[in-house]
Amino acid sequence: MDDELIEFKEVSKRFGKNIVFDLVSLSIPEGKITGIIGASGEGKSTMLKMIAGFYTPEKGHIYYRKREIKKDRKTISKIFGLAIEDGSFYEKLSVEENLFHFGKLYSVQKDILKKRVEELIGLVGLEKAKDTLAENLSVGMKKRLDLACSLVHNPAVLVLDEPTADLDPLLRKQMIGLIKDINSRGTTVILTTQLLEEAEEMCEKVLVLFNEKIIEEDNPKKIIKKYGCCNLDEVFNKIFSKKDRKTYQESKIEKTKVEPLKKISAKTLAYNKEELDELIEKSTKKQNSESLLEEIRGKDGN
Repeated sequence: MDDELIEFKEVSKRFGKNIVFDLVSLSIPEGKITGIIGASGEGKSTMLKMIAGFYTPEKGHIYYRKREIKKDRKTISKIFGLAIEDGSFYEKLSVEENLFHFGKLYSVQKDILKKRVEELIGLVGLEKAKDTLAENLSVGMKKRLDLACSLVHNPAVLVLDEPTADLDPLLRKQMIGLIKDINSRGTTVILTTQLLEEAEEMCEKVLVLFNEKIIEEDNPKKIIKKYGCCNLDEVFNKIFSKKDRKTYQESKIEKTKVEPLKKISAKTLAYNKEELDELIEKSTKKQNSESLLEEIRGKDGN
């Protein structure tokens, strides 16, 4: 399981005049948990979106099992699951309704989907909240729902952006345990985190993103030893206290545009959650037309 699953080969990416990556090469192993760490503004979230095929590089190539991602996005969308920091579920739908909806978007067969939804609700511990609207869930529950939505099509690769952000220590511990459990079932996990103690605990490989480059790419213990430190926190402070550190901001132009509801696809789920919620809200107010909520909530007996 040590094969290179995903590879960046001399990848460059920019937003306007801001360079995010410059000729970056890296590899992500199969079946393990790989963490991307770096200070705010280094481009961690952008790197995840490039891995998932939402952004394409200006230069270089990104491969999944030696197949170039940008040339095979349709297949990649079925193989990858993505949970972003702000969440991509629908606030106006219940836990169960969200999972059925995402399953339909990913074309999960009806006879498989019902069982899959039940399994996922149990896996993330939301049995008692399955009929609760997402907007009424606690922060920790929303994180677990987002994770479940990203798993509904049983992806081979799970991409997580700050999965433990805004959680208290107990909930963080539960989320870490859940991620490890998912990984133990054979799912490759790629994540970003600002909590370096977590990276040490979870990740078998860590990529350190600094000034448009991956400057370290190894097991956390080996990186710590290389810098003569006791933990990744100390390594981080050594690297990111440098005065010449660069940061960038994503261009608004680069944000994925929201498509009309009738054309909604898995690609739109990763971005602009508020705009998607607004579209759903508007769809329920249209007269003489079937609303999206009605369609999701049992048109076919789910």
